[in-house]
Amino acid sequence: MRHLQRAAGILALLFLVGCAAAPPAERKREVRSEPVVKPAERVAAAPLVVEDFDLLSEGIALLSRPDRPDPTKARSVFASLLERHPRSRWRSAAETFIRLIDEAETSLRRNRQEHLLLEKAQSEQNRLLKENDQLRKMIRELTERLQGETAALLQENDQLKKDLQRLKLLEIELQKRERMLR
Repeated sequence: MRHLQRAAGILALLFLVGCAAAPPAERKREVRSEPVVKPAERVAAAPLVVEDFDLLSEGIALLSRPDRPDPTKARSVFASLLERHPRSRWRSAAETFIRLIDEAETSLRRNRQEHLLLEKAQSEQNRLLKENDQLRKMIRELTERLQGETAALLQENDQLKKDLQRLKLLEIELQKRERMLR
């Protein structure tokens, strides 16, 4: 929105600078060389010149509001100027404003989409971090259980070795006794 305000301010400044310049010489000649017009006809012709400038001013005012600019209404005002006064000298300024408003809205939409994507990515990242922590906890528990079972199996294995050794000794003793009895 600030970009739109800056653009409107710059264009308003350019507009004011353009207004400060003297009108083209051709227009001065047209005004002076006009035939005498009846007062009723003058009144009808004058609002057209003022109306296009008024529309442009209204659009700029809508964009320049300090509290809350309204680019949608301003765009419709500029479009109205183009529609009602296709040969107005403010046509290029109105077209430029429309183009800037459209670009600002497109940029704003893109920023919103990027913000939504960023929020999605952050929520996904948070979800994955939680899942990662759960998996680490599960791995830790499984590792501890495996170590406990391994220790128990080693102890059992040692016991079996001892039992096997005793059995061998008993077998040897049994063989000795059998020899003695024969």
